[in-house]
Amino acid sequence: MTPPVELTELDRRVISTIQAAFPIKARPYAVLAEELGSTEVDVLTSVRRMKADGIIRRIGAMFDSHRLGYRSTLCAIAVPEERVEDVAALIGEYHNVTHNYEREDHYNVWFTLIAPSEGRIEVILDEIAEKTGIDDILDLPAIRLFKIKVDFDLTGEQEQRTEAPPIIKPAEIEPVHFNREEKALARLLQADLPLVERPFAEVARILLECGYDVDEQWVLERTAAWVDSRVIRRFGAAIRHHRTGFSANAMGVWSCLEERVEEVGQIMASFNEVSHCYERPTAPTWPANLYTMIHGRTREEVGAVAESIRGATGLEAPRLLYSVREFKKASMKYFAEGD
Repeated sequence: MTPPVELTELDRRVISTIQAAFPIKARPYAVLAEELGSTEVDVLTSVRRMKADGIIRRIGAMFDSHRLGYRSTLCAIAVPEERVEDVAALIGEYHNVTHNYEREDHYNVWFTLIAPSEGRIEVILDEIAEKTGIDDILDLPAIRLFKIKVDFDLTGEQEQRTEAPPIIKPAEIEPVHFNREEKALARLLQADLPLVERPFAEVARILLECGYDVDEQWVLERTAAWVDSRVIRRFGAAIRHHRTGFSANAMGVWSCLEERVEEVGQIMASFNEVSHCYERPTAPTWPANLYTMIHGRTREEVGAVAESIRGATGLEAPRLLYSVREFKKASMKYFAEGD
């Protein structure tokens, strides 16, 4: 595994700020500089360096797929060890697959699947089963979302626990409808924001060249409105956590009585080391119904967090499915051809 990159104090403060929220302002790096007691040039230089070093994957919008009318699910397939790479490669060819990992379990290849309809998801899973000859596939769409917040503590200033966010039931979310200009803007915002002093002006220029009658102010207003209405659930930096020293992560899968799911899910979501927390359906071969993605610098740290969660919830110890290999990690291309 590639060793972590040495970060300056400014780097740590910049990345800690923009992974949670990037300013939707005409000169965002000037806004960050004022907040951090630095200069616009130094902050932009820091971001460019972290991008070049592979710490920052991209800066842009993480859309709520359900608000855009899409459907998503977490899937797992039980693959013979000697076939893992081939099967993972086949799965990763689908642009609808955004994340694709090998994890330590009988169900060893896990992937997220996003498509315009549940019918399309079913078609893709049927194709995967037919092409691989493996029909032992889990299809685990979210029932309740307790947390999605990737916020690594690079400054050592975070508390272990914070207030849990509001609970969301994805199936009950009403989709919004975008016009032609808004779809074009969404396609750019889900990519990588230009690393320039006025990135939203550059986005407007690209749209203008493509025949859309928009300007920087329109781009800023639309983007901010989508963040406020949670169409964009986060606008910020997606980082390669192992490049910052957070090299261990595990998906904790827990079994919880239905009448305690809401209470327990909120407790789990209050832990800062937990980036994702969901309720998902059980299956005959898979009794778990609560999922937590836990991050740490070592396996021991991850295990200690899981034990703290167990103590706080009173649940039995989870199965910790540690990541072995990352085959694919990409942003969904909404409003793309071929959906």
